[in-house]
Amino acid sequence: MASPSGDHPPKPAPAKPLTDLDFHSGARIKELNQLIQEYEARRNAGLIRGPPAELHQAKEAVFSLLGLVQKSDGKLPAVNRYLILSGGAQQGTVHVDPGTLLGPGGDYDVDFTLLVPVLNAAGVPVTLDMQHSPPGHTQISLRPFDSGTFHHWADCCSGDEAYLSAGRVSDWFFHAFAAVAKEMRVERRSCVTSVVFPAGPYRVLYDIVPVVALKGWPEVGQPWLAQAHFWDGKLRDEEVTGGFYLLPSASGADWSLAFAASELHLRKVLSVPLVHAFQAAVAILGAKHCHPLISYHLFTLALWSCERLPASYLGQEENAAHALLGLLDDLSACLVHRHLPNYFLPQWNILEGLSRQAVEHLAKEVAGVRADPAKHLRQAVEGAKEAKRLAKAFRSGPSSATAS
Repeated sequence: MASPSGDHPPKPAPAKPLTDLDFHSGARIKELNQLIQEYEARRNAGLIRGPPAELHQAKEAVFSLLGLVQKSDGKLPAVNRYLILSGGAQQGTVHVDPGTLLGPGGDYDVDFTLLVPVLNAAGVPVTLDMQHSPPGHTQISLRPFDSGTFHHWADCCSGDEAYLSAGRVSDWFFHAFAAVAKEMRVERRSCVTSVVFPAGPYRVLYDIVPVVALKGWPEVGQPWLAQAHFWDGKLRDEEVTGGFYLLPSASGADWSLAFAASELHLRKVLSVPLVHAFQAAVAILGAKHCHPLISYHLFTLALWSCERLPASYLGQEENAAHALLGLLDDLSACLVHRHLPNYFLPQWNILEGLSRQAVEHLAKEVAGVRADPAKHLRQAVEGAKEAKRLAKAFRSGPSSATAS
């Protein structure tokens, strides 16, 4: 039956323009945001809630073993102040290359980084000799220290100036710790001594790094300190500039400057969507077994993004996907140009220690992720599920570990 001449069907509504597409990959921003949220939910579901007694027991166990190391030859200070960071070295807690990668769920359930000062530098007029070291690196002489300290560390020194060798210190620390932790799983991963503590139903990983702890701020970093920063008004100056560390470097004898305590405070003022984007990026690239330092590189880029982008933008939940894509884009650009400035010492290119082959491999892996971020986010979600399944299987016993 024909419609009356005056009864016309309604015109279709005009199509809404697609404004939420990622130009490079074609992925929908809304879907990426949803996947980031799902990954974060899965990751949180796998975390140990609250401060279980087992985690406290693992911490007391590692402190007890460090006490035995101190008593073995007197090298470590009798009174010491450790710094515990949530997450292992491969999570970007510090700028060290742990070499081999360990898997959450498969190798451990919860992980920490522990910085152990090897010298008591309080009141000692320490001078950093950076003249013959690459940017961001230094040598430290034991001559300003007392005769007892010099005697204890003489076998780890070199040269007329009694420079403390980072490589020798790392060697000594691993062997000394392994000797007192015979019943534990202790592994040498570059300058990191990794130990997994069986604590009740959990496996607690501690990545232990021997360091030199110094008060104040290095002279080489004073120009950066005089500039305005995103954390101004959010943190007290002493929280960011109260001290720094010297970490064993890949070069062997030299130490690299590290600002782990400062970074710990800066992490607290990063916007939640940016943190979620960073964690998703770490999971994606970690699943592809990229270089262990990639996590610290991403964290450095996250700090730099806070310097140029408004907090109101980074703090919007719907911009998490843009932050993820931006971190990948920034990382790609840095790898292409082989240049990524350290946040605290911009004159230090933290990519300098990587070989050309390693940089090219990283650039290829990052480009592959950037071409299809949705696919790799889905894989990260599945990886979080698998980590939780493996951890549950371990706690349930050997018979469950092989279940599908």
